[in-house]
Amino acid sequence: MEVPVFSDKVTQQLKLFTQQCMSDASLLHDPKLSCIKDLIEHYGGKVPEAKANDSSDTKTEFENKPEQPQFESTSESEESKESEKSEESDLELDMTGVIEPDEDAPQKMGNLTLQPNEEEIAESQAKRSEAVSAFVEKDYETAIQFYTEAIVLNPQAALLYAKRGQVFLILDKPNACIRDCNRAIELNPDSAAAYKFRGRAYHLLGMFEEAANDLRLACKLDFDEQADEWLRETTPNVSIALCSAWEILHIRLQLNFHSLINFL
Repeated sequence: MEVPVFSDKVTQQLKLFTQQCMSDASLLHDPKLSCIKDLIEHYGGKVPEAKANDSSDTKTEFENKPEQPQFESTSESEESKESEKSEESDLELDMTGVIEPDEDAPQKMGNLTLQPNEEEIAESQAKRSEAVSAFVEKDYETAIQFYTEAIVLNPQAALLYAKRGQVFLILDKPNACIRDCNRAIELNPDSAAAYKFRGRAYHLLGMFEEAANDLRLACKLDFDEQADEWLRETTPNVSIALCSAWEILHIRLQLNFHSLINFL
């Protein structure tokens, strides 16, 4: 009997969603999550009844999403084809705002072994001020140029990378933004700005789980209304992806169950 194999990413998603359902069983009564409820009941489990004040038509974060496909087993071969089709096809995710990844050469990141002196730090701060002025004027290319010069002078300043990453984000260059934010987080693991901008960059690339994790942490470190808004925009897609993972697991378990019955 073949054992289902999942990537570490999918496994982590399933664990997270399981914890959410254990803490709030009402989630399992959402029609969009019927695949999970069916799985539990198929193997003899019981889902707690919905509370009286829980309406069956309660609006959820899945409300505007298309219905998930339903799978019915007829024969093992048909189920296998349906399973493969389910796993290969894309989900009905909201891809609004998702863009093609930028493929520019990596930007200058500065030499981390350099320990700037007071003069270099002062000059770096002056370059940063010029970058801010250019940013206000929406001259983003110039802002990047000055931030880069500031970084070269003081490569230990985490905020400089985060701010340059913000400019790359505005220019629809999420990969460049992620590189800058990675460096900022390397220098300062508590950089809320870096998590915020990296989270948004992940969203633009369609990496919704990574986006939600970063944006959630950004709000935890230093609550920001824009980061919270971006998080709310990302969360529904994360939930749909989790439901799909459960649905695929359901199908695989059914296939293995029927294989075992036939073997016996």
